[in-house]
Amino acid sequence: MKALTLSTYLIAKSNLAGDGLTNKKLQKLLYYVKAWGLVYFEDGIIDDAFQAWVHGPVCPEVYNAYKSYKFGLIQSDMSEDTACRIVDSFGAENHLNQDKLDLIDSVFDKYGQMTSLQLELLTHQEEPWKEARKGLSPTDTSNRIISPVTMKRYYGQSVG
Repeated sequence: MKALTLSTYLIAKSNLAGDGLTNKKLQKLLYYVKAWGLVYFEDGIIDDAFQAWVHGPVCPEVYNAYKSYKFGLIQSDMSEDTACRIVDSFGAENHLNQDKLDLIDSVFDKYGQMTSLQLELLTHQEEPWKEARKGLSPTDTSNRIISPVTMKRYYGQSVG
């Protein structure tokens, strides 16, 4: 699945929760879906690569789609009815089995309670991001890919 496709679902869920999302927070939620999808599913969930940017993992395609919002909330004119329809039909419309949808929801429930800054600081403490940023200063721009192999190994350690 494309991260941009999943972003619509996460934005709808966030709108229904009354929170809203910034591009930065959306990036981190998508990153954790990618990471945990690699741990639990042979084929993962998100196909896109994530790069090790200054503020944490970023999927460039999603960043570009929402960059006009800068650090503000992604303004969505979707009605509550539309958000409900997206959430209710997302799995079937995107051929996701219930286990994958449950994992996406679990990531949203766990990490969605954190601020974008908390999520940024969390990713900065974790091996996949640190490995991709090795040799760079904290402010160096980078398009280095965060290794899916490292992600699967690192996050998989906590499942045992």
